[in-house]
Amino acid sequence: MPTTPFTTLRSKIALFIIVLLLVTAGIFSFLTVQTMNSRITDEVTKRAEALCKSTAALAPYSMLAGDVLGLDNIVAKVKGANPDVDFVAVTNTAMQAVAHTRVKERDKKLSLSPGELISQGGDGTMIYLVRNTSGLFLEIMTPVVYKNIPMGGVVIGINDSLLQSARTETRRRILMGFAVVMLLGAGCIVILSSVVARPIKELSLGVEELKAGRRRKLRIYSHDELGKLTVSFNQMTEKITRQQHRLGATAAELEDSYVSTVKVLSAAIDARDPYTLGHSTRVAKFARKIGEAFGFSHEELEDLEVASLFHDVGKLKTPDALLHKDGPLDAMEHREVANHSEHGAAILSRAPSLQKYIPAVRHHHEWFDGEGYPDRLRGEDIPLHAAIISVADAFDAMTSVRPYRNPRSQADALDELTRCSGTQFNPQVVEVFHKVLAMQPLQTDPFARRA
Repeated sequence: MPTTPFTTLRSKIALFIIVLLLVTAGIFSFLTVQTMNSRITDEVTKRAEALCKSTAALAPYSMLAGDVLGLDNIVAKVKGANPDVDFVAVTNTAMQAVAHTRVKERDKKLSLSPGELISQGGDGTMIYLVRNTSGLFLEIMTPVVYKNIPMGGVVIGINDSLLQSARTETRRRILMGFAVVMLLGAGCIVILSSVVARPIKELSLGVEELKAGRRRKLRIYSHDELGKLTVSFNQMTEKITRQQHRLGATAAELEDSYVSTVKVLSAAIDARDPYTLGHSTRVAKFARKIGEAFGFSHEELEDLEVASLFHDVGKLKTPDALLHKDGPLDAMEHREVANHSEHGAAILSRAPSLQKYIPAVRHHHEWFDGEGYPDRLRGEDIPLHAAIISVADAFDAMTSVRPYRNPRSQADALDELTRCSGTQFNPQVVEVFHKVLAMQPLQTDPFARRA
């Protein structure tokens, strides 16, 4: 039977492992990314807070001295040393930028971007999480205090470049790890599916071969439950083989006994009329020869021969007065005798094992042109076995002694069969019978041995 994708056990195991790997790797990747994002954000926040506090610690001295250049130098160095710093500003108490890395913003009032306050320290340091299209990520503001006197503040803006870079590197490493896991998983799939599926496939092939009548000892791949199952299968196969041999021998004996019984029964039927003694046996012999010429199988020849032996079994219901009558039958008597084909079919129908012979027995008096009985079948509608028995029956009747006429020669009988070919008899059967007699003239031993 052809297989479709994902119908074999091996493919199902492989699919299960692949899905399991994908789900596991997906969950692991998601959790890893979330954890790394949280840690990177925390590190960036702590570094930004430290930068802001260190700048706020340096700013008071320059502010007291009015050293604007000093403040510009401080904010420039902080920004230059940290690529992710977007801007650094030092403000006075009125939030006016005293120093700013963006020169245009100097002396202007600094307004913080709206954001979410995520942290506030005891020294007044506030950290805002900002989300906008400019890429700004954090804003940190730390008060500038000198001897407990507020002097202003330091504001640092951090963009998300470092965070994005860290995220990209994290994803790259996760993808590399995922690729390694999938490669290892693929190897495991091949090995595991082979180890698990191979003994099961061997068992499946063994079952298919056993169904087809072929038997072989299955190979044992393991010593686990599958291995034990394979051993049991081999033992079962050997037992079935022995039982089949015994059953075959018993069936042969029953077949011989059955055939012998059929021969005795057909002889008993023929014995009711001394003129037809051995008739069924001779018809069976002739029919078998015709079947052999047709190229029938041994089984079909057996069925044809047994059907021939049974072809007149319906005469058990025919009165002896009609069977023993000297001379031709009148119309009513002929109808009574003609019923024997239907009576025979009825008798055989009572035994299920004999029902396969009913078509041949019921229709062996049908005519090729449809003028026969009981169902007026014609042409190819007449079963071939019935058509063969019809020719064999007529040939034996013409070449046998009857109370109202002398027997004909085989040549005369063949001429009559030829004359009625296409009307009473199947032309192909008559032609084959001609060839049979041409190769080997048939003897009319009433108890000819069954081939």
